[in-house]
Amino acid sequence: MSNIEVTYHSSVQEVPDDTFTTLACKNTLYFTREFLEAFEKANPKIEYCYLVLSQNEVIISLAILQRMSVAIDNAQEHLPFSERIARSLQCYISARNVHTIVCGNVFLSGNFGVIIKEGTPKEPVYKKIAQEIKTVQTQKKASVFFFKDFIDEDLPVVSEVEKHQFQSFAVEPNMRLKIRAAWTDFDHYKTSLKSKYRVKVNKADKKSAQLKIRSFEAEDIDTYRNELQQLYSNITDRALFKTIDLEIETYRLLKIRFRESVLINTYWYENQMVGFATAFKVNNRLDAHFIGIDYTRNKELSIYPRILNDYVRLGIEMKVGEVNFGRTSSEIKSTLGAIPEHLTCYVRHRRTLATLLFKPLVRQIKMKAYKQHTPFKT
Repeated sequence: MSNIEVTYHSSVQEVPDDTFTTLACKNTLYFTREFLEAFEKANPKIEYCYLVLSQNEVIISLAILQRMSVAIDNAQEHLPFSERIARSLQCYISARNVHTIVCGNVFLSGNFGVIIKEGTPKEPVYKKIAQEIKTVQTQKKASVFFFKDFIDEDLPVVSEVEKHQFQSFAVEPNMRLKIRAAWTDFDHYKTSLKSKYRVKVNKADKKSAQLKIRSFEAEDIDTYRNELQQLYSNITDRALFKTIDLEIETYRLLKIRFRESVLINTYWYENQMVGFATAFKVNNRLDAHFIGIDYTRNKELSIYPRILNDYVRLGIEMKVGEVNFGRTSSEIKSTLGAIPEHLTCYVRHRRTLATLLFKPLVRQIKMKAYKQHTPFKT
């Protein structure tokens, strides 16, 4: 496939309607115009660019780019790769705040940066995007470029970008739990667990029994946006790298447009909100999204383990086939039966020399090891 043409749009509202129709974006929540618009409107610190790829005047793909600043100097001692490598990367990038273009959605775990028309060869599409991403004009010139979150089966196709000096590296996996048909309720789920794992689940529920759970609608999000933002910041302030915090307004806009598919549960103790958990129902899957926690109460009330238990409850109640817990805290999620879905990203620097220095460092990036539990009886 040759002669792929690309048109640029700085807002999702500029993207022609036939793009979403031709690519059947309505079949996946994360590529609908309304979903993308909510993130764009609520997060003005991110600069967006949408690439529409056409072949013989037929639309074949949509690529979503986000430009933001990444504060590398926020790296902590417990990075999943050595501090030496982190500092070396910072040295070669030569900036405290690195202007970065990501092909994907930094607020989602997965490949939600490129959608391709069914039946279209994918390799030429990724080749074209890899060429174009380096020439995208943004308010501040980007130094680093990412393609994010590809599962193993995508790699033979996506590895095309390595011909354009992109280097692959592994990131934390998505932790996924298959919901069994026999689990008609949470008690049935617990009976499938080995004794010591069932004890852990019950302990979390017992310690958190004083918590009251309230499901939020759009107007509730508006009323409690400051409390929600602070609880969310408690999580992001511990992040290894500081990118852009999600604005809580995003959930309000999403809840208005996708009321049944956007879930927001809040956790209360003595009339004080001490946690929240969000999720998206996408077809036959429940995707856990961001959470917020009052860490001063977390150990006492077992807030985080209770949130994880409740994701399983929601999955069973909604009769989905799978709960995707997302990244981070892989070990505790594995105690609930989740198994890893490995993810790979690709990165390169704008300057060729820096890219050459980049590659041996990126190859040394290793994810923090964790114990994968096998909690089910069979």
